[in-house]
Amino acid sequence: MPRLAPLLVALAAMAITACGAPDELSRSDGEQLALAHDRVVGAIETEKQLRSSPEAAERIHARVRKIVASGALEAEQLDEFGLAALGELGLVVPSLVIFDRLRIPRQLDREALRIFLAEATSDPAAAVERPASVEIRRIAELLAAADADADTDIPVARQTAAAYVGDLESRLRPTWPKLADELADVRADL
Repeated sequence: MPRLAPLLVALAAMAITACGAPDELSRSDGEQLALAHDRVVGAIETEKQLRSSPEAAERIHARVRKIVASGALEAEQLDEFGLAALGELGLVVPSLVIFDRLRIPRQLDREALRIFLAEATSDPAAAVERPASVEIRRIAELLAAADADADTDIPVARQTAAAYVGDLESRLRPTWPKLADELADVRADL
């Protein structure tokens, strides 16, 4: 039995090593992370436009109100008119729309829309923080579930996990430092 102990220790070490982080995430995870990235960047860009001037904020707010006032987005299950309005809304404020893996608008984030309409002209950062926050949580969950490390490649995004998280962290820091801190924690856990 004493001769088996070193063998068992070696086998256990090999098993632990084999269970390490993947070299590359699945394509599905990569697509989800790319969509999350796009939505966060959309929120950042919209916030910049809103704060650029009161006139710009009012113009964007008015365009969103006009799309919503058409009534096409009222139904829970959108028909072709609703999907067209959703596509138009996605061009104005991309972070209010949830896109599928083919980048086709599929769903309205109704809570984000409600907040946007209430805050767009008075508090640009608050107006689009919700979509960014939702996606940051999704990013953290996806990377943790995949057991990604800093060097894990993310297909579709074409970056390592560390580069992906670091890029978003630096983009978020000027407007939403708390969200950037959440990503810094995610990066530290990689």
